[in-house]
Amino acid sequence: MEPRALVAVAALCAAAAAPLAAQGAPAAPPPPPKPPLLHTQIDLGLVSTAGNTSVRTLNAAEQLVVRPGAWTFTQSLAVVDGTTGGVETANNLKVGVRADRTIGAGFRVFALATFYRNRFAGVARQFEEDLGLAYGVLAGPTHILDVEAGSGRNQLTGTDGTTAGYWTSRVAARYRFTFAPNAYAEQKAELISDLQALDNEQLNTETSLAAPLSTHIALKLDYAVRFVSQPQPTFKKTDTVFSAGLQLQF
Repeated sequence: MEPRALVAVAALCAAAAAPLAAQGAPAAPPPPPKPPLLHTQIDLGLVSTAGNTSVRTLNAAEQLVVRPGAWTFTQSLAVVDGTTGGVETANNLKVGVRADRTIGAGFRVFALATFYRNRFAGVARQFEEDLGLAYGVLAGPTHILDVEAGSGRNQLTGTDGTTAGYWTSRVAARYRFTFAPNAYAEQKAELISDLQALDNEQLNTETSLAAPLSTHIALKLDYAVRFVSQPQPTFKKTDTVFSAGLQLQF
């Protein structure tokens, strides 16, 4: 066969093989959806009894997340208030603000500030400020795992008027498994250690389970534990809160 004929046959074979190769190549996975600029979550729970016993317990939590570009700003609020026989038996408040900045693949720097009050645990007010580094080990959509570490300052005023201020280290983790849209199980944990008195530690955990009732409404169960190794005088080391209610997301 002449050289020109060989070249023509080779060209025809290449042209025929090209579409077959393209057809057999696996399609590239679609990019993950971009998170919304604004996200709001509200949790509500209420228990009220009357008659032989008079008990009222209200728990409410709110979270607002704003994501302008590489920044994520989070504002949170949680309240638990309860009365028994007309006498207040539970009252705690936690307010927080946080800013995260993406600095690389999975890495973020963050700054947070928290105010906490629980007079029935002997805490008139407590301020916490932290700086640190966070890393997204798993980014979803089914599995989300975040770990973070940092350091900061803690200022505490007890209901007896005593005050304490100390530098702290903080490590935390959050894991979420999503079954379906708005249906998930989540575990959070954080350990705050006093850098001056190593036997002074605080451990906070929260276990949550949410099942959707509609696109924006879910039934949520939540169990939170707060443990302090050195509580205020005459107070216990551990406080727990179990709540059941509705979660609204927008």
